[in-house]
Parts: sequence; C-alpha cells; structure tokens
Amino acid sequence: MKVGLWISTNIAAVDMKPVAREVEALGFDSLWVPDHPAFPRHFTSDYGGGRTFPEHNKQLLDPFVALATAAGATDSLLLGTGVLLVPERNPILTAKAVASLDQVSGGRFLFGIGAGWLREEGELLGVDWARRWTQTGDFMRAMQALWAPGTNAYEGRYISFPELYCDPKPVRVRRPPVIIGGEAARAVERVVDYGDGWLPRYVLSTPEQIEAGIRRLETLCRERGRDPAEIETSLFDCDGTRETYRRYGDVGVQRIVQLVPYGNREETLAHIRRLADAVL
Repeated sequence: MKVGLWISTNIAAVDMKPVAREVEALGFDSLWVPDHPAFPRHFTSDYGGGRTFPEHNKQLLDPFVALATAAGATDSLLLGTGVLLVPERNPILTAKAVASLDQVSGGRFLFGIGAGWLREEGELLGVDWARRWTQTGDFMRAMQALWAPGTNAYEGRYISFPELYCDPKPVRVRRPPVIIGGEAARAVERVVDYGDGWLPRYVLSTPEQIEAGIRRLETLCRERGRDPAEIETSLFDCDGTRETYRRYGDVGVQRIVQLVPYGNREETLAHIRRLADAVL
C-alpha cells in the first residue's frame, strides 16, 4: 500500500520546503495539496453533511506554486493536487501550468481533479454549475489536445481554440496521471473516459462500495478497450490505522491519501512523524 499525505497550504502555518523534505525522508510516496482560488465571504452551499468548512482553508497558496516549491526541495516525492477545481480555471492556462510543473518536477506531478462543491465560488469563476462535470470533461479534453505533440486545435462546448503552440509539453508523452475525485457511479465512468486514477473519499465509501466501484471500472475498461491495470485507485483520508489500510487494500485500493490535521509547522511535522510510525 502506497501512502500519501494531504496538507493544507495555509501560508501562516505551513512552510512547504521543510514539510516536503520530511514527507519524502520518512518514506511517504506523495504529497497532495488543495485548491480554492477565491472564497466568497457569504455562501449557502453545503460543505457536506452539515460540516463547517475550516477557516484556515480559506487562505491557501495556489497549488501550482505550493507544489513547485515542494518539487525544488525533493527528489522523488510525487506531487498531487487534491483536487484542482478544473472548471474554475481557463484550460489553456491550466494546461501550461500542469506541463510546467511536470517539467520542473521531473515528471512527478499527479493531476488530481474535481468540479467543486462551493457553488458561489464556481459561479464567480465562470462555472456552469448544473453542468460542472460536463464542463470539466470539456476542459480536460482541451488540455489533452494541448499536451499532444506539435500544435493543436480544439472545438468544444465550453472552450474552442485554433491551432496553437502550448509548450512545454508534460514529461510523460500522453499526460500526467489524471486522478478523478468522487464517489458517484458517474465518477468511475469519467475515470475511464479521460482519467488514469480514481480518488473516492473514505468518509463516504465502505470497502464494499469501493470494491464495487473497482469492478465497475474493470468492466468499463474492457468495454472501451482500456487496460484496467492502467487505472490506480487511491482513497482520500482515513482513520490512520494499519487495519483500515489492510481492509481497503484487500478490495483493491493501491494508495491512501491521509489528511494531516491543521497546525503550525512544528505540529505538522510532529504529526507526519507519528503517521509514519503508525502506518509505514
């Protein structure tokens, strides 16, 4: 079982360089960071189950800046967005940022994506909220066109452009691994359509549900001519115990992305060390 860590990038608390170095030195496989480009002061959207959105996550570093900083401080640690809110960003600019980060990290970027839960933020940034996953798919296909060799054009529902240069290309010939968040049945279809990995949440996913989703992924891959072995299943957040890791590993989960509780730099580093002792 591979284990990655998700860390809030609130700049008042977290210094990415020492944190990334410690994550790598302890043997975690990846470091993941969140994304909220702007946060409306007033909103009515439900964060999920009536939970209150953490105040510290309203003050995040841009994920590309945070991960580029981590890339410069590490040698082999994989670097992921958990998750980038794709429909909130211009896909031409995002394609450039993704490829640039993949280049400066030596091909270590994991492109975790989502469509968002905060309607007020999404609409502020041009998201067609009722069809945000349709918009996300359109933007992802546009980016994949831009990452292909040479110059490319794209004609879509939400974005179109003539033949153009968008260089550099990502290190990997096809694309960085695209890892799609979500638990709904449609999520696994999106993974097969334009992704390389699935990232459901632990709090909404029993082992039986994850196993059913993986079996569905395998069926869809065979129907659409993809190799199921190309797709990796990661689980976001857990209770941080070896027994839970084992239970989900038994049904096919290949990576746990463990959430690190918010704290100052010293508290964050101490928690990372405790996690390493507990699960690695």
